[in-house]
Amino acid sequence: MTEELIQIINHWRGKGVEISDDEAEDLLRYCYRKMDRNRIRDRESYLPLLYADEVKNYLCRQSVNATTILRRTEVQKWQKMYR
Repeated sequence: MTEELIQIINHWRGKGVEISDDEAEDLLRYCYRKMDRNRIRDRESYLPLLYADEVKNYLCRQSVNATTILRRTEVQKWQKMYR
């Protein structure tokens, strides 16, 4: 992983967001697959832009998933109380 990509991850970590090294590497592999699939030629300049965007998308999805789980848990808690 290049220094520029590490800085992207460290930016989010600096904000208190927990991103493991494995998650960061998975996102990098996803970016490479996406560039392959779309036949991106200028990969070196495009990768940091794509990576930053995919990290942000990943974090948004994680947030939505966590919110959904919390809501579902709360609903189940109330359903058990009033059965």
